[in-house]
Amino acid sequence: MDFNAVIVNLQSLPEDKQWQCLENIKKNAADMKARLEENLDRKESAAGIPATGMAVLRQQHALIQTIEAWIESMSCV
Repeated sequence: MDFNAVIVNLQSLPEDKQWQCLENIKKNAADMKARLEENLDRKESAAGIPATGMAVLRQQHALIQTIEAWIESMSCV
C-alpha cells in the first residue's frame, strides 16, 4: 500500500470525503490488525516458521499500529 500517496493527497479531497476516507482506513486497519494478530499468535508457537516470515508479520503489525496512531492524531475519527 502506498500510504504516503494517501496522506499527501488527503487534503485535496473535500472535507467530508477526507473524514470518509479516514473512517475507511481506520476500519480496514482494524480488520487487518485483527488478522495479523491472529496469524502471529498461531505462528509464534508453530514449529518450522522461518524467522524471515515472522519478521515480515511483525513489520506489518508495526505498520498497522503506526497507521492507527496517525489516524488518532487526526483527532477527528
